[in-house]
Amino acid sequence: MKTLSIRWRLTLWYGMTLAVALGSFCLLILVLESHQSLNHIDTSLQEELAERVLEVQLARSMPELDTQLRTRFYHHDDYDFRVFDGTGKSVFVSAGLIDQANMLPDRTLLDSAVPSSTSPSFETFAIGQRGDYRVASAWTEGGLGKFLVQTMVPMQPYYAEIRSLQSIMLVMLPLVLAAASVGGYALAGRALAPVSQIGKVASAITIDCLDRRIEIVNPNDEIGRLAAILNSLIARLERAVIEIQRFTADASHELRTPLAALRSEVELALQTRRSPEEYEQALTIVLDEATRLGRMADQLLSLSRYDAGLHGNELESIRLDALLFDVADQLRPLAVKRNVTMECGDVQPCEMQGDVIRLSQAFSNIMENALKYTPEHGRVDIHCRVVNDVAVIEVQDTGIGIATEHLPHVFDRFYRADASRSTAVGGTGLGLSIAQSAVGAHGGVIHLSGMPDCGTLATIRLPGVTPASDDLEIGPSLSAFRSSNRDDEVNE
Repeated sequence: MKTLSIRWRLTLWYGMTLAVALGSFCLLILVLESHQSLNHIDTSLQEELAERVLEVQLARSMPELDTQLRTRFYHHDDYDFRVFDGTGKSVFVSAGLIDQANMLPDRTLLDSAVPSSTSPSFETFAIGQRGDYRVASAWTEGGLGKFLVQTMVPMQPYYAEIRSLQSIMLVMLPLVLAAASVGGYALAGRALAPVSQIGKVASAITIDCLDRRIEIVNPNDEIGRLAAILNSLIARLERAVIEIQRFTADASHELRTPLAALRSEVELALQTRRSPEEYEQALTIVLDEATRLGRMADQLLSLSRYDAGLHGNELESIRLDALLFDVADQLRPLAVKRNVTMECGDVQPCEMQGDVIRLSQAFSNIMENALKYTPEHGRVDIHCRVVNDVAVIEVQDTGIGIATEHLPHVFDRFYRADASRSTAVGGTGLGLSIAQSAVGAHGGVIHLSGMPDCGTLATIRLPGVTPASDDLEIGPSLSAFRSSNRDDEVNE
């Protein structure tokens, strides 16, 4: 069955269900018809039996009884009759049973027969070689004593009627099933035609034509909902491919810029002889660009690993307040260098399960961003509070701020609100993307708000946080993050 197509499976299930239903219906019809026909026979037998019983009751002598019965009931087209006295001796037998005149009534029949004042008893039994008869029996008592009166009819017509009905059903049932199966196969094909059409359209969609969509005929049925889901999937795939293409183009451009600077400096250094100081200056520029290239390559590698799910979170208990203090201490030299005041203000002790390295990288990127875009004598304030098991971490600066039109794009890779300024401060355009990826991996969200020349507020919300004691303990895994960043700053 599993190797068959859905169309054939639907047809087979439909055919089997219909066969069971029709078979049950035919069986029910046979049973009902059998009972109805038998009831009709019993009703007619009871009416005939009542006339015979009345004749027996009204007779005043045995000759009179015999004369009345022979005159009126000896020859009858439809029914046969027998009358026995109380000892079981035959008193009267109709012409159709004359060869059974000496046959005594069945003992069970004698015992089951009831007085004529109540309903007679009905039995089906064989009489000699004549086959089955339906017999109505009743005891009656008159002036001549007690008698058993029987009225009977052969069952052959009844059996023939039932067999005829069975034959009709046996012939019609396969024909109806065959016609219904053909119709079911055609209907299944028509119902599944949209699925085939969806398959054709979907198979024709390639990476070069992701703008194509599946036509939705009826959005309210199952096929329509499936097509809508596939269209949504194709749309997401299209956005992902566009993002990859844009990312690749941006990465190529960003890598080409420092490489061009390296090549330019080396070519200038090789064109003419220079003093040692000029060579030292050229090598310093080369080193700075090479460092920037290495930093960008590391960040690209981290992002690609995060996107591919290859960087599993190594969860451990983290003191977020301790982590914030530690990252701030790491960036303190940069704050002093830029003459910016950085303070951890209201930081509530709290802890959670998480990857200390990724969270440290996220906090570091956000804080360093604030320091780099805050002018001299500015401030960067860090706060942390717990609201309903959610840590709300805020990094507020008094820097240049962000224009409203740039806010929806600040977490896009390689996006810069001011490209020239970002390059001047050493930014790669990947820091916020890395921060968002790290926070998202912990089920959190990050949000930036601000206005030009009014500073920027970065808000990080991390769930699954519980309050902790005031004793600060920095997670052991943080040493790995410190080692990797000891000689290399993480940029925007």
